[in-house]
Amino acid sequence: MIRTQISSLVLASALSAPSILAGTNGFYVPSFRGVQGTDVSGWDRFTSGATIANLPDLLGSTTGTRATLTQLDPIGAVLGSGNLYVGFGTGNFNIAYNNSKPIAEINLQIRTLGTEMDYSGLRLNFTGAQGAVSLPASGNVLNETPAQPAGKNISIAYSWTLSDPTVKAFNVTFKSSGEHLSLDAVTLDVRSQGAVPEPSAWALACLGIGALAGSIRRR
Repeated sequence: MIRTQISSLVLASALSAPSILAGTNGFYVPSFRGVQGTDVSGWDRFTSGATIANLPDLLGSTTGTRATLTQLDPIGAVLGSGNLYVGFGTGNFNIAYNNSKPIAEINLQIRTLGTEMDYSGLRLNFTGAQGAVSLPASGNVLNETPAQPAGKNISIAYSWTLSDPTVKAFNVTFKSSGEHLSLDAVTLDVRSQGAVPEPSAWALACLGIGALAGSIRRR
């Protein structure tokens, strides 16, 4: 019971901290967002459809230029809605991130409209103690609705856990499964190794323990 209440309090603190896209686009807020030693980046309105890196634009992003999203082929365009659209060809997307601390956990959420991503081709790439590594990922579909005239609107989440203390940078690569993919929104959350809750979270947890102890004494 005590463990459950403490976890709920810490999670509530993380959710109340400055965050982005809480529930938007079918996304969710990872439990570690807002904790000391973590980063969050969000893209919602893109500025470049091809070859030039898009910096995070959502309020609350903490990475600055350390996180970028680029469509690598000269075949994309930015729509009036701010979406990154690839009408012809498949397009190749690259999300890059770097930090000065070892990386422990990565959460990536992507929303696409129309043609779907090539899910089997999405890879996490980094160089660690064992050399170059490229990891596949299975996605958890968060939200899916039909799109007109064809395709789907899909929000999907990916996550990886790393233990190699030498990994401080990575990139994620993916492409569409065909023409007419519209990239609507992306969030990237990264937790560094040794990341701990903010003092406010510990304070809330202590208050919860105190309240629980008082309730037990009264009983």
